[in-house]
This record gives sequence, C-alpha cells and structure tokens, in this order.
Amino acid sequence: MKKFIPTYLYVKTHNITGLKYFGKTIGDPFKYRGSGIYWLRHLKDHGYNVRTDVIGYYTLQEECMSIATQFSKDNDIVHAVNENNKKVWANQIIENGIDGGATGRTIYNPHSEESKKKMSVSRKGSIPWNRGKTGVTPGNKTARSKETKQLLREANLGKKQSQETIDKRVAKLKGHVVTEETRLKISAGHKGKKLSLDHIQKIKNRVVSDITKQKIKEARKNQTFSEETKKKLSGKVIVVDVNGDTKKMLKEEYYAQPGPRDTWKYVAHNSNEGKERKMRRV
Repeated sequence: MKKFIPTYLYVKTHNITGLKYFGKTIGDPFKYRGSGIYWLRHLKDHGYNVRTDVIGYYTLQEECMSIATQFSKDNDIVHAVNENNKKVWANQIIENGIDGGATGRTIYNPHSEESKKKMSVSRKGSIPWNRGKTGVTPGNKTARSKETKQLLREANLGKKQSQETIDKRVAKLKGHVVTEETRLKISAGHKGKKLSLDHIQKIKNRVVSDITKQKIKEARKNQTFSEETKKKLSGKVIVVDVNGDTKKMLKEEYYAQPGPRDTWKYVAHNSNEGKERKMRRV
C-alpha cells in the first residue's frame, strides 16, 4: 500500500466568476493551482484570480479521506447548481482526499521493470532538481515565503486533533521498532549538527505547566522497568545538581527523577544545562 503523505484540503474560489473548486495537495495550497479538466479550462478562460481557503492539514489518511468525502457530500460538489442553473463547483467527481481531480487520464498502471531501467539510464549524471535547496518538496518546488507561512499558520491556528485521530496514530505506531540501520542513518544525519543559540534559548525558556508536570508524574508513578532496560540503566552517571556540585549517581535513580528533564534536580554533567550549572558555581 502506498504511503500516505500529509495533505492539505482546500477550497479555491474564482474572484470574478464565483466558481469554486475543492481539492487536495501535499504542497503549498496557496501556490498550487488545482487540477481537474473543468477547473483548469475555467482558469484558462478567466485567468487565475482566485482566493484560497484551507480546510485543514491532515497527517492520517483515514481522517483526510473522511473529511474530504463528507465535505464533498455535504456541499454536493459534483451536481450543485446556482439560480442560473450553472455549476457551483468545478469538481466532476467526489474528492476523497487521496485520488485527486478528474484529469482525463484513466490508466494508472505501474511502470514495468524495463521502463524503470530506461528511466534510470536516461537520468544518470543529471543533477537533482532539489540539490542545494531547502524548504522544498516535489509538490512545492520553491521555498515558502514568510507571508505564505503566516497564512498557513492562521489557517491552522486553534485547530486541535480529535481524540479519535490521536488514538489512531498511537495505535498505528504501537509496536513500531526502528531498525538498527535506520538508527545509524539518523545518527549520521545528526553528526556535526549544533543547535543554534536561538533554539537553545527557546528550550531554556520553555515553561511546563503544572498540569503537564502532574501528568508526567502520574505516568511515571507505576512505571516498571524490564530486566533488559534495567541492564541498560545499570551503572552510574556523572551528574550536576542545581548548586553546580558534581557527583555520581545510579542511572536508575537518575532516569527515575520526576517531571520533565529541564526541571530535574540532577542533570548530566556534559549536557548544556550541566555545563551552565558548573559555570555558575565558579
């Protein structure tokens, strides 16, 4: 099964004609023009003078499909007409959040091995389109401007994931094990990277609410370690207390400290917080 890519659902309204189009994209919904024969022909005739409204951003396929399908049905995007008997929506099929609009193409067979080899040979030596670029994706080949980011932020501000969505994500990730190969790749990707001073400052200034602290405390109250975990935690770690004093303590005791790490009485001596505590003591 094809992996689901986080998707935006949006509505585009033509400012001159009033025609609407409901669609989805994995790129920037404010830059993406939409698809579908009827909609694209309309843009060709009347120009791209369009307003874009973001319905939402979805990381789970089930939620995206459910909302897209329900919106399509509630607004009758295929058959709805106005008082002049003209289409309200440019959509010609129900938008389900994964398949896209009607583009006229009906055959979507996968490439044969022979075709794949031919494409591979033809692309050898070519420079990838995204080399040296940051903030780009196949659906969004130019980095988003500050204005676009702000529009996306405002569109999603205040929106909270439903408990059902959270439960589905948790269930999907339950039992997921990261392979050793993946761990090594992640490790190699982070080697040499340093947090910016800005980022470090944000972490230091982070405020954990009393409610969150209580939740963490409750979650850890009945926490039990497996024998395997106990072995990993066995031994001692060099720590620094809030006064800047250094000592050794059991790993088991160190990791059993209540609350989030930045509020712990003891921190690792080689961590940023540990170094700062030692400097303050001096």
